[in-house]
Amino acid sequence: MNSCEPPPAGGPPARLTALLAASEEALEAGRCEQGIALSREAVVLSGALGDRRREAKALVLLARQFSEAGENEACSRACDQAAQVLRELDDQIGLGEILVVQALALNELGLSEEALDGLAVAREVAARLNDRPLLFWVLNRIAVVHCGRQDHRRAREFQMRALELAAGLDIHARFCIINNIADNSIGLFRQLRDEGLDAQAATIVAEGLDYAGRAVELAEDPSHGTPYRQALAQDNHGMLLALSGQTEAGLAAIGRARRISVQHGFQAMEVATVYHAACALLARGDAEAATGELTVALERADALGELTIRLQIVLELSRALEAAGRFEDALQRYKEFVATERQMRSAVSATRARRLEQLVEVDHARLDAADARTESQLYRARSRELEAEILALEKMAADLDRRANVDALTRLSNRHHIEAELPRMLEAAVAGDLPLSLAVLDIDHFKHVNDTWGHAAGDEVLVVVAELLQRSCRVGDLVGRLGGEEFLVALPGLNRAAALDVCRRVRLSVQDHDWSSIRPGLRVTISAGVTLRTKGDQMRDLVERADAQLYRAKRGGRNRVECDQGARG
Repeated sequence: MNSCEPPPAGGPPARLTALLAASEEALEAGRCEQGIALSREAVVLSGALGDRRREAKALVLLARQFSEAGENEACSRACDQAAQVLRELDDQIGLGEILVVQALALNELGLSEEALDGLAVAREVAARLNDRPLLFWVLNRIAVVHCGRQDHRRAREFQMRALELAAGLDIHARFCIINNIADNSIGLFRQLRDEGLDAQAATIVAEGLDYAGRAVELAEDPSHGTPYRQALAQDNHGMLLALSGQTEAGLAAIGRARRISVQHGFQAMEVATVYHAACALLARGDAEAATGELTVALERADALGELTIRLQIVLELSRALEAAGRFEDALQRYKEFVATERQMRSAVSATRARRLEQLVEVDHARLDAADARTESQLYRARSRELEAEILALEKMAADLDRRANVDALTRLSNRHHIEAELPRMLEAAVAGDLPLSLAVLDIDHFKHVNDTWGHAAGDEVLVVVAELLQRSCRVGDLVGRLGGEEFLVALPGLNRAAALDVCRRVRLSVQDHDWSSIRPGLRVTISAGVTLRTKGDQMRDLVERADAQLYRAKRGGRNRVECDQGARG
């Protein structure tokens, strides 16, 4: 099926069946954008029909589609909604499986504690029902979280327990655990070496090489292997070869992983291979060559907006420059590392606050549902007084945060939050000597929209534009509504060209959106102005320059992007 619209058939129940089938097909084929649209429609239709089982299925499909697309915050939100319905249905296996999906998304968002909490519930379900596959995936995901927290010893403990359960499972599960053990061996080796435990480190590398070799064999299996698995396995094998002293063989394996990534468009994986090749060169003592590779890796990580690997690259670049005797440059890069780390912490805090608000909303919806009596049975054993206190505190925190910082209509940052956060972002950019771009965007002819289709339609337009804007930006960007139909985006780490690309994507996504779903005949476009911070800028300077470019775009005919260096789109 090539269309997002499944064939019409026999009324809403039949249409729901077609939607779910088409969504599953899109997931298997990797057509994430199409699958998300289909799953969303299935969620709405199943809710209207009161079909809770198929609503749960639609929400699970939506969560998995978001996970495949790398939209981790949206994935976590869909998982929370799916978990609510699965609890109502007392589908314990389904609940455990969706918590495993959510754990990966939460971990990618930096919410490792929340990921482990969900996995603890899933582990209890798997143990109670003696479900071997579910227990395997729970243990595997727990190991992934510990690995992300740099607790490589703990990660290995869970990996070995998962490995015992992998026998008899499919090749996907076996490859996943074997490759993860190889990957964790890299971090564990470094940890042991830094602790002066050289003999143990050598043993870990030897064992890791064995697992990496087996992962390469599984990835090359013609019946089950995929290019992405081949790239992952070759990259890990190369790193372990380099750590064992076989630098040339290691660089060759990493090179193979890089070629596969380039050929198949695995951009994040390609950045990782460039970074790992630089690590191998630095371990060999070739600091200058490592510096060149790390500089390339940093540019590509910035282009993708990958903050996590950017942090690793900048730190390694500081070490390489120091090893090359370029101490002033090394210090500058270390300052950049500190600024990026601060930016990541801020992004994680903002994500945690949004998740708290979403959980409170899900809880309220659950309590208001017609079958709240059934749901309450799962909580009877809890202390009613404690639950009431927790819910009251969560609601108070969410309400206070929303009133203070969130625009009630679009759920973006409001002017108050923008005026508090933008100076901090500017200060961080100055401290790290990093670029900071700013864009002000405005919906064209918005008064005409309100006058022609009414203020309710205007509000719907604002909400959709906010969603399209947020989907085009990264975690860590500041996205807010200044007021009326005017929005602001602050893009840390992006130069003018990259910021201009972001605004062009937003402009095209608004222009190409199907606005007729709100009102037949409705069309919406936006104009935007872009600027880059310069030395001595205050917040007002940036906003005024971006505003000037916005008015230039308006005068130039609207539905365009203008930049203060003359670029346009």
